[in-house]
Amino acid sequence: MTEFDATPPRNTATAATVALTLATVFVATVSTGVAAIAAVGVLVFAYGAFAGSRLSVTAGAAVVFLAALLAAVALRGAVFASLAAGALAVAAWDLGEHGIGLGEHVGADARTRNAELVHATVTFAVAALAVAAGYAVYLVGADGRPVAAVVLLAAGALALFGALR
Repeated sequence: MTEFDATPPRNTATAATVALTLATVFVATVSTGVAAIAAVGVLVFAYGAFAGSRLSVTAGAAVVFLAALLAAVALRGAVFASLAAGALAVAAWDLGEHGIGLGEHVGADARTRNAELVHATVTFAVAALAVAAGYAVYLVGADGRPVAAVVLLAAGALALFGALR
């Protein structure tokens, strides 16, 4: 009899880590200093996503999300990059949590590719819609204030979080 292996599926852990890395790239287009902080979050996240540590997944995604907020404050005309980074950070967190849940419930030996693919597709679709809606609202109501971008980013992230839960 073999021992139960609760390791998260590699496909989901990889997709989540790539999404968080892409969020860091978006942050880097606004501020390289803030992107360095986000890169540390990606490393912490990657460890958690592959090892099954919820604390590391949450902490890493939170660092990148906060970096996206800092990038929004630094703005320099990069509202879309800040929105995309925030949405990708939330999407990566959701994928990381989903992968850990799959590992805990069905184990590493189970065939979960279809469940992973469906969940990732829906997660990224919701993230894309949140970014599109947030950016559209920004374009319609933009008055040149960076504070508006931060508020829209936070509102979009909350809407995304609500939709994913």
